[in-house]
Amino acid sequence: MKKRSGKLLRIVTWCMGIAVVLCALYIMANGLGLVDSLDFGAGAYYYADIPAFERFVNNEAYRSPVPTWVCIILFLAWGWLMYRLWSWLETRNQRHDHPAHGKE
Repeated sequence: MKKRSGKLLRIVTWCMGIAVVLCALYIMANGLGLVDSLDFGAGAYYYADIPAFERFVNNEAYRSPVPTWVCIILFLAWGWLMYRLWSWLETRNQRHDHPAHGKE
């Protein structure tokens, strides 16, 4: 029974994850939630409350020699590596928290 509920939970998790990604893509593709009068680019949600914020940012100050897609791949790879590290630490801690069966 426990194995069956674990499989069901895994399926539900995958379905929810896919649904969240699809919803996020839909929201980004249709520009939902953006306010045209507060168009500060990518930081619209974070910097919308700073008056004349654009004068503090010089877009010509730095140009990366690395293509944007490489930065995105590196960002995703870093996230995956951190997830794997976290998972490894969690399993390691669980093993140390629970003594082996038969030892008391």
